[in-house]
Amino acid sequence: MNVIEPTSSPQLGERYYLGLPAWGFPGWTGCYFPQPRGSQSRLAQYASVFNTVEGNTTFYRIPDTSQARRWSEAVDPSFRFSFKLPRTLTHEGRPDARDLRMFFSAMTQLEGKLGPFLVQCPATVGPDDLPRLDALFAQLPQAHDYVLELRHAEFFTRPECVEPLLMKYGAGRVMFDSRPIYQGDSTHPEVLAARHKKPDVPLLDHTYNGIAYARVVLHPDESQNRGWIREWIERCARYLSDGHQVYFMMHCPNNQHCPRFAEQFHNELRRRVSSLGELPSWPMPQQSALF
Repeated sequence: MNVIEPTSSPQLGERYYLGLPAWGFPGWTGCYFPQPRGSQSRLAQYASVFNTVEGNTTFYRIPDTSQARRWSEAVDPSFRFSFKLPRTLTHEGRPDARDLRMFFSAMTQLEGKLGPFLVQCPATVGPDDLPRLDALFAQLPQAHDYVLELRHAEFFTRPECVEPLLMKYGAGRVMFDSRPIYQGDSTHPEVLAARHKKPDVPLLDHTYNGIAYARVVLHPDESQNRGWIREWIERCARYLSDGHQVYFMMHCPNNQHCPRFAEQFHNELRRRVSSLGELPSWPMPQQSALF
């Protein structure tokens, strides 16, 4: 196997960002992270290992400035938050201008620690809605990066129809990969419980504007993920070699498995990209016995 030597050195925190769909999943406490004490937070614990996170909380509720400031204070300057836009901006016929102002006002507390914002659209948003998406992007502060997640079937059979929008605003397109749970063992109870929440869409792995943003849903049975992991190792190694920013968000029907799968992915990627360092150790030392 050839080892890729990138044109620059993508250390954890430069062009390669590895994260999970949350920073405070309860099942991780006592397994990967200790119970927070004093002023310590779950976010600070999480950020001692990972350098990005998919911020789902902002989809449902806009944080106030004091909350955003606490988030900023909990992480290192190299950390990157990748927050979802509020659903009032992406899931309603007309974006709520007041919510847009409130959201980005709070985000000013996180300047320098913001990765791409995730603009996630429901499956009801199709090509006929592109003018509405254009109007939304026109209102977004252009100082930030954005990635667009689409679920309508026609965006996968005619991906070129959204390309003018992506190029106009310098945005990326999310690569959502749910194949492991739809093509793997469908009888696993965690898969049965999650399928209605995870869209079954084709994988399009073309990148736009130098942003490779992947949301990958692995099967809870580790043995069924090997082929999918190999695919993503090759993709991410190529993206890094080509100079892209890589955001890899590790998902699973049960978030309990995400930290372990993310470490396994990172260790495999290090074998292909020699300049990557080790993932920092878990705060719970006994966790190393799992690997």
